[in-house]
Amino acid sequence: MYKDFFGISESPFSIVPSARFLYLSERHREALTHMLSSLNGGGGFGLLTGEVGTGKTTVLRALVSRLPQETQVAVIMNPSLSTRELLASLCDELGIDYTDEATIKTLTDGIYQHLLANHREGRQTLLLIDEAQHLLPEVLEQLRLLTNLETDSVKLLKVVLVGQPELQQLLQQDRLRQLAQRITSRYHLLPLTEDEVREYIHYRLQAVDCLHEVFAPAQTKQIAKATGGIPRLINLVCDKSMQLAHQQSTHLLNKELVERACSDVLSWQLPQYTAPGNTDTPAPSRKPLAVALAAGIVTAVGLGYWSGILSQSNSQPLPVASGAAVPSSVAASAQEQMTASQPEASQPSLTQSVTKAVQITPQQAVPQQVRPQQLSPQALWQQVVSQAGSERLAMQTLYKLWGYSTQLNQANCESGSRVQLSCFNGTGSLEQLALINRPAVVELSEPSGESYFATLYAIGQDKVELLLAGQRFSVSAQWLAQRWNGEYTLLWRPPLGDKTAIRYGQQGPRVKWLDRQLSQLLGVMPENQDTFEQELLKKLRRFQRAQDLSVDGIAGPRTLMVIDSALNLPGPTLQPEKS
Repeated sequence: MYKDFFGISESPFSIVPSARFLYLSERHREALTHMLSSLNGGGGFGLLTGEVGTGKTTVLRALVSRLPQETQVAVIMNPSLSTRELLASLCDELGIDYTDEATIKTLTDGIYQHLLANHREGRQTLLLIDEAQHLLPEVLEQLRLLTNLETDSVKLLKVVLVGQPELQQLLQQDRLRQLAQRITSRYHLLPLTEDEVREYIHYRLQAVDCLHEVFAPAQTKQIAKATGGIPRLINLVCDKSMQLAHQQSTHLLNKELVERACSDVLSWQLPQYTAPGNTDTPAPSRKPLAVALAAGIVTAVGLGYWSGILSQSNSQPLPVASGAAVPSSVAASAQEQMTASQPEASQPSLTQSVTKAVQITPQQAVPQQVRPQQLSPQALWQQVVSQAGSERLAMQTLYKLWGYSTQLNQANCESGSRVQLSCFNGTGSLEQLALINRPAVVELSEPSGESYFATLYAIGQDKVELLLAGQRFSVSAQWLAQRWNGEYTLLWRPPLGDKTAIRYGQQGPRVKWLDRQLSQLLGVMPENQDTFEQELLKKLRRFQRAQDLSVDGIAGPRTLMVIDSALNLPGPTLQPEKS
């Protein structure tokens, strides 16, 4: 479409992988080095994870091109297979004959004989599985059994699993712990930095001998911010930008054209957050506002806003309530929950709940005999505040976000231990809470002095989402700061069920866990030792410094929660799918 205009013979930003456009950032090279070192060592598994579009397949292709000629490589790109289908696919890739009636044992025996033959001839056998987050647990277990095939000194088959961050969560299942222990190299691929985005764009243009600058430094910075540094999105935005430049007969993109390209491309590529009452096109956001339940994610969907709710009260803007999709048990009438009698129980009883989303309307927040249109916005807000005076009601909502249902009289910190959750009471800023990335109960105070409790549900670009009295409210960070003293209570799941700090000199599985997770996050090799020594101390301080934590070399609850957030471990989040 625009090739003749720019004097090029090929589109520089095609999303189809091509060796001609292979650009390896520092992160890609580091990931490649880790995977190659894993294959040269004695381990059976390597693990490469990253968000959609960060270049995992690029690393995979670069890995194959750098393998020794005597390596036989089997690549499986569609792993949504049963155990037998996976074994059959591996046989197909390795050129092993089998009959349609072949059993799992027959296929495994054939693979074993082929692996032995390769070993005798000095060939290494490698299995690469892309999109591995789709593998079933029983298929992963079969892969582990295949890596049991070994001689006295080497594994006959080595496996590299490549997938999205959900793959890390999948491997944390207890029944897959033996496989997880065999992963000798882990690397999580992060998006490109701003400088790397600039280099990436110009590298692509140079690859097709484009003589025009096309993207000035200000525009590459603009693209880096809008796309979050994800190569696939960069390609889409740049391609659209060059189309628009062609239409405008200009060889150099300006801010307005790039903004238009970002809007056209990212409005459906990325989840967006629209501020209430804001008719301008919002900047794309990589943080969908969602509630993570035990059996899935219920996404908040705006259904409209109360008419006139933006009126002023005491010179302070009122929060905006949106009819949102939230768990039905959360959306139950706060009036009914506050007045219903609760039976006393000698032991807290928590049951896992899987609840469907329901749409709440403003009428559900007030008694049926009084309609919202009969109330002023100030009176309506005051009614909600009066219904949110119970801290236990907010804690009950917090438990439901974790997927657990509690009686109101059991909604306290003590009940968390029965479902391996721990309470944390802290003080900090909204930014610090966003770093921990877990919903929290906060106490707020109106200018009139009335106190009430809300569940901090999500943090957007310039807005904060609160759950009060069964409804979701959108407020500005400034509005929240004027009513919140910084104290909060949240739930989290400590590593190996122990919330105490991990310190220098300690020994045990928690030390080994800490080393493994920090090594993964920092992209270095783990020590594989269960004693907290100097090397682990250096890793911990490096991580704390990078996350603006207190650099004390102690893995206390706050540091452990930030590690939990960085690893995207299961549970509800304020900003889902952090990388």
